[in-house]
Amino acid sequence: MNLRFRSVMPAIALVLVVSMLLTACVPVAQAPAAPPAAAGEQVKLTFWHHTYTVATDWMQGKIAEYQAMNPNVEIELVEYPHGDYEVKLLAAISAGNPPDIINLLDYLFPKYYDKGLLAPVDPAAFGVADQQGVIDLFEKPALDGMTFDGNVYGVPAEFNTFVIFANGSHFQEIGLDPADPAVCPATWDDFFALAKQLEQRDASGNLTRLGFNWVWGLDLFWYAQQYWSGMRQYGCEVIGPDGQAAINSPACVQMFEETWYKLITEGMGGPALATPNPVYAFQDFMDGRQSMVIGGPWAPAAWRENAPDVYENYFVCPHPQLDPANPKSFIHTYALGVSAGSQNASEAWKFLDYLLADPGEMYAAAGYINGRTGWLDSPEVQASKGLDVMRQDYENGAFVWRSSTFTEEGEAIKNAIETFVQDGNVQGALDKAAEEINAARSQ
Repeated sequence: MNLRFRSVMPAIALVLVVSMLLTACVPVAQAPAAPPAAAGEQVKLTFWHHTYTVATDWMQGKIAEYQAMNPNVEIELVEYPHGDYEVKLLAAISAGNPPDIINLLDYLFPKYYDKGLLAPVDPAAFGVADQQGVIDLFEKPALDGMTFDGNVYGVPAEFNTFVIFANGSHFQEIGLDPADPAVCPATWDDFFALAKQLEQRDASGNLTRLGFNWVWGLDLFWYAQQYWSGMRQYGCEVIGPDGQAAINSPACVQMFEETWYKLITEGMGGPALATPNPVYAFQDFMDGRQSMVIGGPWAPAAWRENAPDVYENYFVCPHPQLDPANPKSFIHTYALGVSAGSQNASEAWKFLDYLLADPGEMYAAAGYINGRTGWLDSPEVQASKGLDVMRQDYENGAFVWRSSTFTEEGEAIKNAIETFVQDGNVQGALDKAAEEINAARSQ
C-alpha cells in the first residue's frame, strides 16, 4: 500500500491560526437571546455545519420543511470539512460576520463561552418555561460542558460513544460466527490477537487487508476521541493534580505503547497503511480493506450509502478494555449553538428545536443520536444493530478533559503520536508533548 501519511506541519499551522483567531475574538459579556422577529418579518439564518454528506440531504430536507411552515424564514446551510471548519468559523467571527447557527465539538464550549461568543438557549423556542425545562429535554449527561451558571449554550446534534464495528464476512472467513457474542474481544490483548487473525498478506508478506488500524492523518480531536478510552483505562491523565502536564507519566507511556505503538512493532498497521479521509474517516473499512474499526454510531449511515455490502454485514462489539471488570469508555457531543452576534437568535433556536425534535428520524437518516429524552425508545434506534452494546459504552463513558488550552494540548499529543510511530521513542515524544502543554498553559 502507498504511503499516505500527512506531514504534521499543516496541523501545527492550523493550531497557530486557531490560537490567533481566538485571541482576536475580544471577550464580551454573555449576550441574552435577541428578541424574536416581528410576525411576518423576513428572517435569514446562516447555519454552519461540518461536512458529512450523509447528513446533508436530511438537513436540507428539514430546512425545506421549516421554510415551508415559516415562509418568512430563509436558512442557508454552509458546510466545511471537519479539519477546516473551526479556523473558518473563527475567521468569520473575528471579521464580524458570525453565522447564526454554529456546529461545535463539546470541548470548545468553555473557550467560546469565556470569549462571549455564544447566545444562551431561548427556552420559549423549545416550548418550555426556563433553562431547567431545556435541560430536561435531553438525557444526562448530553448537555454536560455546554451549561454554564445554569444556562444552556448548546444542544447536541450528535451524542456519541465509541464501539468496535466489525465486518461479519471477514469473521466468517476465519470460522467465527458474528452472531456469537463470544467472538467479541474483551481486552486489548484479545483485540489485537483477533486483528492478527483477520489480516491478510500477499506472497511477499505485504498486508492486503488490515485486521485493525487507527484513523491517522486527521485533526487533533480525531486522535483524542480514539485514545481517550485507553487513557481512562490506564489511569493516564493529560494534566495532573498539580496543574502540570502528566501526559509523559509511566501510565501514559504504557497506554500508548500497548494500544498504539503495538500496531507498528507488530507490523499490523500505522499511518503508512491508512487512507485518510476527512469526510469518511473509515475509508479502508468501507472499502473492505480493514476488518475492524473503533468509532461512533454515525458511521454506519455512510456505509449504507456508499458500501451496502459492508452495511449489511457489520456487527458491533464493546470497546476493548484493560480491565473488563472496570470498563471505561468515551462519550462526546458534536453540538449546535447560536452565535452571540446573531440578530435572530430566538428564530435560530426555534429552528434547532424543530431539527432535533424527532431523534428516531434523525438517527435513521443521518446516524446521529442527538440525546433528546426518549431517543433510546424510538423504533428507529431500537431496530439498529448493537444498541445494547452502545448502551453499555454510553453508561461507562466520560467526556475528554476540559481545558481552555485544549486545542494546543490535543495538538501536542497528536504530534507526539505521529512522532513516536516514526522514531519508536514513546517516552521522548510524550516528554516533548508535556513541555508543549506546560508552555501553552503558562501563556
